[in-house]
Amino acid sequence: MLTAGDVMNKNVIYAELPGRRENVLELFKKYGISAVPVVKDGRLAGIITRKDILRKVEEDQIALLMTPEPVTVKVDEPLKKVVEILVSTPFRRLPVLDGDRLAGIITVRDIVAKIAEMGIDKPVKDYVTPKAVCVWDETPLNIVGEIMRISNSELCPVLNSSAELCGIVDEKIMLTETLIEDFIEQTHYSSSSDTDDAWTWDSIRDFTVKYFEVSVVKLPKEPVRNYMRDAAHVYPHTSVSKCAREMVRKDIDHMPVLDAENRLAGLVHDKDLIKVLLE
Repeated sequence: MLTAGDVMNKNVIYAELPGRRENVLELFKKYGISAVPVVKDGRLAGIITRKDILRKVEEDQIALLMTPEPVTVKVDEPLKKVVEILVSTPFRRLPVLDGDRLAGIITVRDIVAKIAEMGIDKPVKDYVTPKAVCVWDETPLNIVGEIMRISNSELCPVLNSSAELCGIVDEKIMLTETLIEDFIEQTHYSSSSDTDDAWTWDSIRDFTVKYFEVSVVKLPKEPVRNYMRDAAHVYPHTSVSKCAREMVRKDIDHMPVLDAENRLAGLVHDKDLIKVLLE
């Protein structure tokens, strides 16, 4: 039976107390991550995400930014139990403890990577969400941001003028550490100003949640095709493990699914895909 310890990442990137916001942002940027556990004297004290920083832009101390006492699992926790927690909560990562010490961290991506190795032949069609909000490749990026905000979309497939899938745009493209830093600087600078910036876009969502959080960042008005990523895809009969391998290889959390005529049929969400381990 697989356990959290079999799947977790043992090389945990973490922040320490006491510490400052800039230390966490440096970790986010250096390692391409969106959250880190916070430890004190080797013991887990909390967890801090991009969302925490965006919600409290006037705060600088990690101790006041982090979420204390996060949900955790033990190193010998059955993987099925970990999946149950992840699919029933907004969480995308769980600290893993050995006793009261931080031993690792397990993420939805870690579980998808394990599924990729398991040779599960079940077709992915049972995990397809048939609804997807699409955008035209000429749509300005700031308008795409508004579309994602209004529709609560974590990812939008991008279609060309022939209605063919030509790319994807997600929150990793929308929200970078540079934008976070710019937003913090702008907020501090303009906190006493009554003027509005015509380039600002309020309420961009952190991609650990399913709705947009309060924030203001600047998005360019250039076409989304200049920023979109290559369009990976699978078909309804593609196996679960093959789909998982493609998600890991392309570094995406949602996989577009095409029908027999190569038209977009929906998306496979990573949190839906890991439900295969509950069956």
